[in-house]
Order: sequence, then structure tokens, then C-alpha cells
Amino acid sequence: MSVRKLKDSLTNLESAVANLERAITIPRDRELVYEGTIHRFEVTIELMWKTLKRALEYEGLQPKTPRETLKEAFRIGWIDQETVWIDMLESRNTTSHQYLAEELLEENYEDVVKVTPILRATLDFLKSRYAGLEPTT
Repeated sequence: MSVRKLKDSLTNLESAVANLERAITIPRDRELVYEGTIHRFEVTIELMWKTLKRALEYEGLQPKTPRETLKEAFRIGWIDQETVWIDMLESRNTTSHQYLAEELLEENYEDVVKVTPILRATLDFLKSRYAGLEPTT
């Protein structure tokens, strides 16, 4: 894993988390707030597991799937609450592959609001861990 790819992943993840954080501050009385926020969550989870995978590869580990990546990150202490992370991954799979029924939108939105601080904390951990890395040319 190249340092450049890892740094690029962290930069993209930073943007996605910031976009998600902004989304949960928008008043919910607007028509597409729920769907837009859930979509931003899907993008963030996708970038999160891929960034974790790249970081693990940089450390010499070789997870192959999103689930393996989360389990390995939990095993080495990078993330807490393994079941919450697996639930986030499953939620991303569900919401991105099905059109959510109107009655499920608010419930999924509330779940996103609850896990957004966890996503921020994990991003901050990764940024701190790899802050001193300089891309090699």
C-alpha cells in the first residue's frame, strides 16, 4: 500500500465525514433531508472501510472484505463496538440496495445521527496515526 493512496483515502474520507456532519444539521422539514443524509452515510461508510483496509494493508495486514476489515480493525484496537460497526455496514448494504419505505426513512436517519460521532472519532484516530507520513515519489 502506497503512502499516497492512504493519504488520498484519508482526504476523501475527511470530506465525506464533514459532508455527513453538515447533513445532520439541516432542518428535517425539507423534503429530501432524510434521503440525502442516508446517502451521505452510505458514501461515508464505503470510504471508511476502504480507508481502514488501506491503513491495515500499510501495517502489513491483508483483509479482503469490508467485514474482515472491520473485524481486523476491532481486533487490533482501532475501533470499538464491533457490533455497531457491523450494523453500520449492514445498514449501508440495505439502504444502498433497496429503496427505503417512507416509514423507515426517519428510523434510518436517527441511526445515522447516532453513529456519526463514531465515524468522526475513527477518522480523527486515523488522521492522527498517519499525520507524519509523507508521500514518496
